[in-house]
Amino acid sequence: MGFKETLFNLAEKVGDTADKCINKGKDEYNKIAEKNQVKKDIVRLNKEIDNIFITVGRKMYNEDRENEKFKVVFGDADAKMAEVAELKNRLSILDGAVPCPSCGTATQNGEAVCAACGTKIAEEPQNAEVEIVEPEQVCVCSQCGVSLDSDAKFCKQCGNKIAD
Repeated sequence: MGFKETLFNLAEKVGDTADKCINKGKDEYNKIAEKNQVKKDIVRLNKEIDNIFITVGRKMYNEDRENEKFKVVFGDADAKMAEVAELKNRLSILDGAVPCPSCGTATQNGEAVCAACGTKIAEEPQNAEVEIVEPEQVCVCSQCGVSLDSDAKFCKQCGNKIAD
């Protein structure tokens, strides 16, 4: 066997080894991909199960609130829902709604009566007169730049005489 044939045999063995490694890598990749898909399916199904339990819990809450077995849990839910309602009310007021003077519930501009307690909402005057106040004349010290009343004769900061 000559050098050329030995070289070809060696190249063939290297090629076979490379093919085996590539195929093994593909198999490992496919296995990992399949495992990840199975994990995703488990997460998806668990979310669906949780949603079913949430639906059942809400249904029980709405239909059988006085059930002794769940009274404590339902009481906790009531407290949390009241907190959410308060926060939503606060958010509405921050967004510009007017709070009811009696109960504090947010009322939209233009509502005459509070939907929560029935208190009449005071209407804002449509064309209220605005008093225009002229700003008081202020002078500035030429020495230190402090603002002074218009009738000041001397600067209260540096004592400079104020020119008339």
